[in-house]
Amino acid sequence: MEKIKQTSMVGITDALRKIIPFLGIVLMVVFFQVLGDGKLLTRGNLNSILNQTVYVAIMAFGAVFVYSHGGMDLSYGGVIGFSVLISILVANTGAPVVVVFISNIIAALVWFLLNGVVSVYLKVSPFITSLCIMYMCRGILNTVCASQKYSIPVYLYNYDNQVFKLCMLLGVYVICYLLFERTRIGKENKAIGGSPVAAQQAGVNVNWTRMVAYIISGVTVGIAGFILMVRAGSVSTSTGQGLEMNVITALVLGGVPLSGGSRVKMVGALVGSFSVILLRNGLIVLGVNERVIEGIQGLVLLLLVFLTYVKNQDGILK
Repeated sequence: MEKIKQTSMVGITDALRKIIPFLGIVLMVVFFQVLGDGKLLTRGNLNSILNQTVYVAIMAFGAVFVYSHGGMDLSYGGVIGFSVLISILVANTGAPVVVVFISNIIAALVWFLLNGVVSVYLKVSPFITSLCIMYMCRGILNTVCASQKYSIPVYLYNYDNQVFKLCMLLGVYVICYLLFERTRIGKENKAIGGSPVAAQQAGVNVNWTRMVAYIISGVTVGIAGFILMVRAGSVSTSTGQGLEMNVITALVLGGVPLSGGSRVKMVGALVGSFSVILLRNGLIVLGVNERVIEGIQGLVLLLLVFLTYVKNQDGILK
């Protein structure tokens, strides 16, 4: 009887863990719609939410692979800014859109390969490694864009449309979902997040599996960079600034444990990305200052991490 009760409690806990992120979205929509005098769900505002959600979500899909094995990356904002800069320079040579798209991916992938090699094979803390990469990318952006503005050619504005963005979002999600939930890549990364030693003893090539996670994450950042580029239309010293915070908050809001392991789910990145943009947009609708919004986002992230820690200590989420 006691075992049946424990099994029942585990089942209820699992169900609640899956429902809470979706319930959070519903509550936020109702809250901001009511207090914002119905401005949240206007057509223009919904388009704005979609525009911002797409590139944050695509980066979050790749981040799931890195965070599932217990890794960490703070370079998303800097790297996407660098990739946008490189692809705009390529576009202004008259290169076709396919070349511009690939240049985005390559520019981001180079940094993530460096990140992976240094943190995985040289055993440098991924926190320190990604932080250094972020500053290096920011340094390049600040140097190149300090005295001149770079804009995209007119033909690239054709890709700033909702159909293209939704297709990219769904396409990347399906590919990342299949890789993460249905292949060895995802299963082995989750196994490493649970216990690197046990995973290695089970025959997992721990270092290579981690590198694959960084490669996938680099590709998704490059794809997100193309979408951000055609949306913004130009690059500046502030391009991509703060996006690393959005990605991490999206993972936490989606119920993705930053410690990694078997509880990491790809759908959490999608739900969390929508949640973090909805939160920011709702606060803007209420007239909250942008700087205050960043503080609120930081507070929300801290509270969620703290609650996760407390629950783990109690054994509820283990």
